[in-house]
Amino acid sequence: MAKGTKSAGASRGTRRFAALAMSRGAALFFGVYSLANALARLRSTDPSQDLWWIDLRFLPAWIGASIALASAVLLVAYALRPQAALWRRRLTVAACALLAACALQNVTGFYRTWGAGGLTPGVPVPFSLVIATAFVLLALGVGRLKPATKRRAGADIAMVMAAVLLAALFPLAQIAFFGTSDYRARADAAVIFGAKVTADGRLSTSLADRMRTGVELYTSGLVGTLVMSGGVGESGADEASAMRAAALHSGVPASAILLDHKGVDTDATVHNTVAMFRAKGIRRVLVVSQGYHLPRIKLAYRAAGWNVRTVPAPEGGTHITQTPVFIAREVPAFWVYWMRSLARDVLGR
Repeated sequence: MAKGTKSAGASRGTRRFAALAMSRGAALFFGVYSLANALARLRSTDPSQDLWWIDLRFLPAWIGASIALASAVLLVAYALRPQAALWRRRLTVAACALLAACALQNVTGFYRTWGAGGLTPGVPVPFSLVIATAFVLLALGVGRLKPATKRRAGADIAMVMAAVLLAALFPLAQIAFFGTSDYRARADAAVIFGAKVTADGRLSTSLADRMRTGVELYTSGLVGTLVMSGGVGESGADEASAMRAAALHSGVPASAILLDHKGVDTDATVHNTVAMFRAKGIRRVLVVSQGYHLPRIKLAYRAAGWNVRTVPAPEGGTHITQTPVFIAREVPAFWVYWMRSLARDVLGR
């Protein structure tokens, strides 16, 4: 009996340790992320960095900024020192509850936008609902968990590991929710991002899917211009020229096609097309690529000072076996591009 009691106590202790580590890790991740965004807003007054997790634009700007900053400080403080005075624990619970309420307001906005035809989601529930649920659970964790006076060995390491796990899952969630959602609307032009072309000019499966989607935007009348951006790949073929040939074959007139022959990667395409937009007087832009690529594209254009609408290219029947590798690559890439976008706000460039 004594053994069973001791074993049950150890099991409860392990569960409590894991729950506290996850609670602190979530507070650390969201706190640091929100704090960085809040500090950037002090320089740029642009809340769009926050749109990746919560949209506070329905509130007066100073109230939204105050909530973001105060919540970030409370979350980081809880993560670093969970043995808090009762008043601070209560404030942290209140901050989590307030953020959950704001996220739920975003949920209603998502369904209103969907109903009005402003987007076609790939997943019928918004990421805001995930965020709301996370903060409800975090509020419960902060309110119910009673951290021991003496911190258990490895507690801080477990917290950091939980935060790193969430940092890896966050870009994957953006791909699953944002990347699969279609934001097509009437625009001046659509940019189609290049991909592999064989030596004889055949488009890879990825590029064929992108071209089909881009041509559909033109033939449906949503855009009057298609911008095809690509470089010369390992095969020696010019991607932009091969894309143009495919578009002409699909009935797009040459007068509706603009080419960027130096779009060797995402950064180059964004740089070159932004210059093209300014030269041609293009203001409203759609961008076409695979869903896993779109969050990074959105961030890259934002860092260049442009707000674009994204359109995912669905598979045309041929499954791309490398997709899991491409998705995994986007996890660190998302954070690199997010930091660039953040630097634009902080440095004012």
